[in-house]
Amino acid sequence: MLLLVISCFLILKPAFSQTKVTIQGVVKDEQGGILPGASVTVADSKQGTVTDDKGAFSITVDAGKNLLINYLGYQSKTYPVSKTETITIVLAAQENTMNTVVVIGYGTQKKSSVTGSVARLSNDNLNQIPVSRADQALAGKLAGVQIQTTDATAGAAPVIRIRGAASITAGTNPLIVIDGYPVPTDLSSVDMNNVESIEVLKDAASAAIYGSRGANGVILITSKSGKNGKTVVGLNTSAGFKEVYRRLDFPTLSQWSEHVKSVNNGVLSPELLAAQQFDVPTDPQDIVFRNGSFQNAQVNVSGGTEKVKYYVSGEALFDKGVIATNNYKRYGGQANIDITPNKKWKIGLSITPSYTLQDAPVYKVHDLLRSFATWLPLYATQNISDATGLPVGNIVHQRAFDPATNPRYKGINLSATANNNGYSNLYGINNRISISKTLANANVQYNFSEALSLKVSGGAFISNSRNDFFQKSWATRDPFLQGAAVAQASTKGSLANSETIDLLNENILNYTKSFGKHDLNVIAGFTAQTTKITSSSASATNFSTDEIPTLNAGTMSSLTSNIEKNALASVLFRANYAYDNKYLISIGSRWDGSSRFGADNRWGYFPSASIGWRVSNENFYDRDAFVNDLKIRMSYGATGNNNIGNYRAFANVNTVGAILGDATSLGFNSSFYDNPDLGWERSFSLNAGVDMAFLKNRFTLTVDAYRSTTKDLLFFLPINTITGSNGVWTNIGEVQNQGLEIELGAKIIDNESFKWNLSANAATNKNKVKALGNSNSIISIGDPKRLNYFLAQVGQPLVQFYGYEYDRDIEVGGSYWPTNVHSDRIIARDMNGDGVVNEQDRVVLGQPTPKFTWGLTSNLKYKDFDLSFVLQGSHGASVFNADPNYYETQFSATGTSAYLSLPKDLQAKTKYKTESRYSIEDASFIALRSLNLGYTLNAKWLSAIKASNLRVYASAANLWYKFAKGYSSYNPEGVNEYTDDPLKNGYQRGSAPITRNITFGINANF
Repeated sequence: MLLLVISCFLILKPAFSQTKVTIQGVVKDEQGGILPGASVTVADSKQGTVTDDKGAFSITVDAGKNLLINYLGYQSKTYPVSKTETITIVLAAQENTMNTVVVIGYGTQKKSSVTGSVARLSNDNLNQIPVSRADQALAGKLAGVQIQTTDATAGAAPVIRIRGAASITAGTNPLIVIDGYPVPTDLSSVDMNNVESIEVLKDAASAAIYGSRGANGVILITSKSGKNGKTVVGLNTSAGFKEVYRRLDFPTLSQWSEHVKSVNNGVLSPELLAAQQFDVPTDPQDIVFRNGSFQNAQVNVSGGTEKVKYYVSGEALFDKGVIATNNYKRYGGQANIDITPNKKWKIGLSITPSYTLQDAPVYKVHDLLRSFATWLPLYATQNISDATGLPVGNIVHQRAFDPATNPRYKGINLSATANNNGYSNLYGINNRISISKTLANANVQYNFSEALSLKVSGGAFISNSRNDFFQKSWATRDPFLQGAAVAQASTKGSLANSETIDLLNENILNYTKSFGKHDLNVIAGFTAQTTKITSSSASATNFSTDEIPTLNAGTMSSLTSNIEKNALASVLFRANYAYDNKYLISIGSRWDGSSRFGADNRWGYFPSASIGWRVSNENFYDRDAFVNDLKIRMSYGATGNNNIGNYRAFANVNTVGAILGDATSLGFNSSFYDNPDLGWERSFSLNAGVDMAFLKNRFTLTVDAYRSTTKDLLFFLPINTITGSNGVWTNIGEVQNQGLEIELGAKIIDNESFKWNLSANAATNKNKVKALGNSNSIISIGDPKRLNYFLAQVGQPLVQFYGYEYDRDIEVGGSYWPTNVHSDRIIARDMNGDGVVNEQDRVVLGQPTPKFTWGLTSNLKYKDFDLSFVLQGSHGASVFNADPNYYETQFSATGTSAYLSLPKDLQAKTKYKTESRYSIEDASFIALRSLNLGYTLNAKWLSAIKASNLRVYASAANLWYKFAKGYSSYNPEGVNEYTDDPLKNGYQRGSAPITRNITFGINANF
């Protein structure tokens, strides 16, 4: 039936009498820029006209005819004529991946001429995805680019990995370049409404132009700019709500009692019987979680003349998180001005200020939830008051039911923890982080000739952050039970400030010349960048009152300050050459000098070379063949990594106390030795790729295979402290990443009324340790309290979970109290058969890196309606999930009757659950990352409201999320501990839950 209705829409045409009418109008693009020279013709006739330099046209035709509007590089449009009127036609940019211009670093290049691995993402509707950060909107869009929501709290940054992790100690985050400025931060200040496109440089040949900082890939953000034409006012606004996607089952007292009866011959313990008289079923998730909301509004003004073009915007965003007290606000703006006074000079000015305010929970989700008892209400009832002495309405903590803590309570001990519940931890602590950032850049370009130009840029990135923390007296103590003095002594506060001032100067010569069949582009330049970080912090305890959180109201406990500086100087060169648009070659090099390295090894050299062959441009090739466009390319290059912090090459000292005689004196010791030879960590990457278009560009396919080897790894080598130092930073080790990436695009349906485009991407990456200096393996310990192990071993992936094979549980027995009680140990397997379970029985239990990732994007448009969605999948990764060890009430097994009744040989085989496969879970998932349904008003309605474009839409994020079988927590991506240590990747504890977001919005241009 639906197909029948659609068919009727496609074939039926209204009938009109042959009356002459006059149509006047203007043709614009989606950003409101005018399109002079656009073709306006009458369908099935030779009659037509073109738009003038203001994009305007006028034509007289018979009513009932159709106007066809065409402009090179844009999708054609049909307008049915019925009466005399004035209209506005908006043309959408045409997707032709081979002819798309991509940003490649210090310049642009047609996709058809690119010889490296560069992925491009235009901002079609990324700004309509209901997320608060630009990086979150990229999930599932690009092959080989992993966006991992490790922390789902409002305003938190995801982890970005491009082609895997390439370092064991230095940073693994990609370089962020915003409008040509390499910023020492993330994408938190970027408003997606201001973004024109995003390019990702994935192979070393592409990223080598950024030298020392390109080893982990480069993300290039290009902002929108003004266009020649009348002033256009844009409005983008949305509002919606969000909720926790998944909730866990916490057994109620009655559910647990039924379980105990089933395993204990129908007998309930005294504790279970005593608790029943106070039972008010309480789900801790109802207290910790809430329904969140999302609001965003942005206004922009753009336009200009041939000499001056401008784009100015302002935005406000409010994100109310699903964890109580978690909120995020962002205010920002952007101003881009391009001035071309004559053919010789070109001036660019840009400034992007932003201010963010985040109220972040201090306690993680596992700590907030585990401190509740599901039989206790949040506030004391009369029954509880009578038994414990707590005032009715007072917050109830489990310690109230412990006679040793509360003498007023005379019953059996029902308390499982001395901690306050999560409500106090949330509402009794204020933790506010405010950050102001300003990115300012100015450039002047002088054209010596049509071929040669010099561009001089100067910019600054300034960031100021402030963290205000205050813990009230009732956050971790109970003033009623423990006394006001004890509670007030638990108060504490701190204030931390940090200022980053980053200055950049770039001087780039550009030579571009075409002569005959030869095309040549050469750039050469010098850049210098310096960063200064000033930080200070102060803390106090024992505040006299909760009402005055300033530090002078407490007892000062610490005061610190710090200043750090680093500098980078670079010389760069790149030459791109094409012969007859068939044979392509690019060579480049960059020399970087960094203050972070030793005096004898500060300069690094990063060369690159790539070649390409556009086979389809050969005379022997049939362009009407099934594969109508074909390019083969290969690249090799070197990039570097200096993300180890400052002063690692120099001996650092710490203050210590020394006893001399009867007095304590201030002294110093060395935290690590100096190493004047400490130098660059370098990655060498080989990339082979093919770009194809089928059936006259109806389908496109890009395939990349790569192998990247990182050598001279920056590594902290521990030394026995008897030497007086902890170790030394050095260059040892080697890591390899290799993989395959596939991107497929398809125009499934492409006619005037109905369009359906699909794009899919898939990637696989295999990581391997090639060398670890003089060692064959490194075993790292995560949480020393709840033991778990990570293994890095030569010939194996960089990170593997390591521990004991799980055999079986230890039975609970005893009183079966508290609810959901379990042993903290299991019986492990004797893997080598020697009769004991010890370190020799540990095996590899999994690894945290996905073996296969994919994404699918669909864009469907029928007349004025559009529907799009993004699916994302990740498969083959495991996660060390510590959460069950907290949500269970665990007892120490070794002193229980169940343990003591075990044979001695089995007692010797018990290990903590966290040491075993019990805590390793499948982190695979499939998610409907975004779903967007929109309606664009047609030209008749737009003319009536004086708008050039207006679209209303509904959008959803994570509308459907498929968890792997056996995964038992809220977020399989939530690897939220040891995130700065690549050797401990994959540990999850108390990660915030994935949220389902729904928003409604409007995009309009006037």
